Parts: sequence; structure tokens; C-alpha cells
Amino acid sequence: FPNCRYIMIDIPPALYVAQRYLSSLFPQKRIADVRCTDSPEEIAAKVSEADIAFLLPHQAAALPPRSVDLFLNISSLHEMQPEQIAAYLQMIDRLTAGLFYSKQWIESRNPYDEIVVRRTDYPIPSHWRQIYNRPAQVQTTFFEALYATD
Repeated sequence: FPNCRYIMIDIPPALYVAQRYLSSLFPQKRIADVRCTDSPEEIAAKVSEADIAFLLPHQAAALPPRSVDLFLNISSLHEMQPEQIAAYLQMIDRLTAGLFYSKQWIESRNPYDEIVVRRTDYPIPSHWRQIYNRPAQVQTTFFEALYATD
């Protein structure tokens, strides 16, 4: 998809590493160099003019509702506390007018804060239509799911 816009939402240092890598891999692409001090209006303008944008999670609030066709989340929801997972899925629901793909641990145990997140613990919005929810073929301790968000 050479004409798509790619928006990465993550936390440091992963966001910085991705920005450095993708900027060097695609030097011809317009990169949204969003700063922590940018206003929501500045963030929205920069993202709308970019081919690739990098945002911190709280900056995603600057994106217009239903402005994402496909949202991917791979192996990160299980790192969050239950209320953070719920907030992240609400953000995905607000932003996505299309599909949400998720690939997560079937069961994740965090020994430091004693949180266990199982496949059935994700608060998927009731209006999403599940297209599939199946064990991952390669990483057999993961599952993958695809939802239509409209």
C-alpha cells in the first residue's frame, strides 16, 4: 500500500527507535515530527500532511474520530493494567472506521504486579463484529483476532 498513511502510537523508547528506523528506511516519505509540546491542532495538522506519523498515546486524542481504516495492535495490550486496556480499546473504537487486528498472548502473567491477562479478558466493544479469533499459526502461545469496528 504505497499511498497509505501509517500512524504509530507507542511509548518511548520504542517510538523513538521506530521513528529513526522508518525515517531512514523511507527517506522519501513525509514524516510527522510531533513534539510533546504540540497542541492538538498542531498534531492533527502534522499527521494530515504526513505519510508516516509517530504519536505518544495521549496525542492520539488529537486525531479525528473514525479517521483510521485499519488499526493493528500486536503484543502490547497484555503489558497494560485492565483499566489501561479498556481505555486503549475505547481509543481504538473512537478512531477506527474499518478493521481492528489484534495479536496477543493467550495468557500473560506479570509476576511483578501479579496481573494475569487472558484471551477472554479484553473488553471488546459489543458493537464490533468478530471476523475471526483463533490461535496464531506461528507463535502458538498467542491468539489473533480481527474485528469490524462499524
